[in-house]
Amino acid sequence: PDLPKLDLGLTIACFALFFCDTALFVRNEGIHVAGELALYMAITAVAIAGCRVTAKQVGLRLGTKEALKAPRNLRKFGDQSWQLVVHLLMTAYEVLLLNRNGWLWWTDTRTLWTQPWQTSGECPADLRSLYIAQLAIWFVTAFSHKFVEAKHNDYFVMYGHHVATLGLVSLSYFNGWQPIGLSTLFVHDSSDIIVDTLKMVNYLGYDAKSGTFLAEIFFALNLVTWFLFRMYFFISKVIRSTIPKDFFFPGWGDYDLPAPLVSPQNACRVLLVVLSLMHLYWYGLFLRILVRLIRGTAGHEAGREYEGSSDSEPVLGLVREGTDLKPSTLVPFGRSRLDRVNDIHGRIMQKDAEYM
Repeated sequence: PDLPKLDLGLTIACFALFFCDTALFVRNEGIHVAGELALYMAITAVAIAGCRVTAKQVGLRLGTKEALKAPRNLRKFGDQSWQLVVHLLMTAYEVLLLNRNGWLWWTDTRTLWTQPWQTSGECPADLRSLYIAQLAIWFVTAFSHKFVEAKHNDYFVMYGHHVATLGLVSLSYFNGWQPIGLSTLFVHDSSDIIVDTLKMVNYLGYDAKSGTFLAEIFFALNLVTWFLFRMYFFISKVIRSTIPKDFFFPGWGDYDLPAPLVSPQNACRVLLVVLSLMHLYWYGLFLRILVRLIRGTAGHEAGREYEGSSDSEPVLGLVREGTDLKPSTLVPFGRSRLDRVNDIHGRIMQKDAEYM
């Protein structure tokens, strides 16, 4: 593909969403709501900066000597920390909102489209606050991805993910589909907690080589939670509820309102499918890493392709800086699993750090 044009297209789409959302807020709810979005974005930017500084100090005290040999590990630990804080706070708020209606939106997806306030356009204040906060966070994240952060191998996949998410959040808010949006946000934010923790313990050097095995434990947990939330729940709860009733299978689908081919409903369906394909792509990279760990063969190729599940960083020390880099060789047959895992950290190509 023409990457410069793709980059430009994604950037234009991101700015277009920002200005369209601002204009719609002003038209539908008043200029004070657009100001609220700007305030949330400013608070997010300040909180990110403060979290990075604080996390770096924590990393200095908790990181292993090997991990601290490379300054970038500490910087990445700080960068990842604010995302963990965001995902923890957003998940807690989303659980609170789901719990207020007895998790009915989660257990009976038919109720996602039958709320009396959906036709009036008067979104409950607590749900509205969640949306304003999420839009602010995602706009700041997208702009940071484009203009601040270093470019990684999955730059375009991540940029597309940010734009698709912003499109979904915007469409669901302005069309009265906040309940389905809440479920979508919950699936993503809750599963990202394990991903963020995995990356952070990896940057601190808490892996098999240090004797803690924390990176390996969280990697195994991530294989389970990613599949459960991003692939099973995302399809069975979110995508299925947007399909017209009995469209594919009898009893499958909850949406029973007619819509033309070119419509916000179909735009949302397309974006949901795009996100689902991205989830599948990243899970495939996770499995490639797992296969190489089990076989005891060099895992750097998967580590270089996978530069973060949701926010573009590698896992399991496969590309972590400060590693003793040696040419790749096969692990001798009969070595223990611990030896094989430890040896992976010493068999990464010397140029891998350039991709960070």
